Amino acid sequence: AFMILYAKQLVCGGGARTFIAKRRFLLSSTLSVFDRSTPSSRNFSSTGAGSLSSSIDETGSRYRVFLGAGSNLGIRDLHIRRGVQLLCSEGDVELVRTSFFYQTAPMYVEDQPAFLNAAVEIETTLEPHALLRRVKDVEESLGRNFSEIRNGPRPLDLDILLYDHSASGNSIEIDSTDLKVPHPGIQERDFVLKPLSEISGSQYVHPLINQTIAELHDLLPKSKNPPVRVLPLSRNRTILFNETIIMGILNVTPDSFSDGGRWDVNVKAAVDRALRMEREGAAIVDIGGESTRPGAAEVAIDEELHRTIPVIKKIREVSDIPLSIDTRHAKVARAAIEAGADIVNDISGGLHDPKMLETVAELGVPVILMHMRGTPRTMQSMTEYDDVVKDVSNKLQERIRAAEKAGIPRWLQVADPGIGFAKDLAGNLLLLKNLKKIRSMVNDVPILIGTSRKGFIGKLTGTDQADQRDFGTVASMVGPLCLEGGELTCTILRVHNVEAARQATKIMDALKSA
Repeated sequence: AFMILYAKQLVCGGGARTFIAKRRFLLSSTLSVFDRSTPSSRNFSSTGAGSLSSSIDETGSRYRVFLGAGSNLGIRDLHIRRGVQLLCSEGDVELVRTSFFYQTAPMYVEDQPAFLNAAVEIETTLEPHALLRRVKDVEESLGRNFSEIRNGPRPLDLDILLYDHSASGNSIEIDSTDLKVPHPGIQERDFVLKPLSEISGSQYVHPLINQTIAELHDLLPKSKNPPVRVLPLSRNRTILFNETIIMGILNVTPDSFSDGGRWDVNVKAAVDRALRMEREGAAIVDIGGESTRPGAAEVAIDEELHRTIPVIKKIREVSDIPLSIDTRHAKVARAAIEAGADIVNDISGGLHDPKMLETVAELGVPVILMHMRGTPRTMQSMTEYDDVVKDVSNKLQERIRAAEKAGIPRWLQVADPGIGFAKDLAGNLLLLKNLKKIRSMVNDVPILIGTSRKGFIGKLTGTDQADQRDFGTVASMVGPLCLEGGELTCTILRVHNVEAARQATKIMDALKSA
């Protein structure tokens, strides 16, 4: 019923086109945000565009195509996600990969809402004008009115940016009245170049200008309102990475290592704590019903549900703050999202429960993929690595690819190196010291750092009581981010003491932005 209503709200026009659009929505209502059978990656070179070709005649042609996507009306991320899904619904277009989402100020016509922009890479057998017709059908089915002002507000805008032969890498040039490839606006649009570089590679050479995507981006004048990476949430909300994001920890457990037994007394106590963290500056509250401290035993799923779901429901009655559910179980993740949570935070990276990734894909929500070995009970006997930074990064990359293959696009992913989980003191310090390298190895997926009050801080400072380690916690988070350099990064800090972390990151972010 929801999909029928949604289709009626979005589809413009009448007659056969409206019927087709409604039919497509109904057919896709049981799918995940992206078809989970879609391959997540292919063996394409991203180091160059190959030679220019004005002809599309190659035997058995398959094409590698880069598209720009944008929306500034309605539920923006859902329009883009549905648009890509519809584009791939006929079997002759396959999604290869996506960029991240960016919120951008409007260009050309400035008196309109901010846009959400992204880029996608597809593989198709459709020739350029056939793909253009498909693109226009999809845009119209999602409410685009082509009679309105050009570059004005629109629920979905899909632009064909670049078109290559998959086999040879030769680029295609089209110069007709209704289609120009490469797109003539690529080199002047920050909101195109940023996401495009994430899927084409920064060294992809523009076939007409003969400069790389990175070089074109460097030539742009400095903007007062540059695109900002975002993590999309339900109800048209976003987490903007224009600052370091603070995630407050709410353990509704009797046995967590730092605050066990404090917030599981009753639902009111937990809700009050969440609201206090929101006032102190938390952008996310992470709710967990199972202790994952070293040596902890697994909690029954029914008990985990009993601890977390009433708290989520009650918080949602009084606040719209983004909520994440800290769980290894798909059943808990689904129940939490249905109760009002927004993000799934899985310390096993989707390995503990084989249904986790497909469940998150079906729910269409962000996921935090953490690295660990073993279980909380066994992990501290598994701290030996050949190269902890390389080994952890490679395993995170495997989980990122697994999530993409399951139907969770890159714009819905966060990676966590798992400080304290199957890591010894030296391993923790090396991971924190090499965050920049880790980011590069996981293709700049946002990073969550969870050092708060952990045992390695106690070892370094001689502080036995976990709740007395907040000064060390702040240093363990701000220090590594400063070592990365002078630019703001897409980072979430998971902390017990929100106010302390917020004050510290405010100063750090201001220094980096000065």
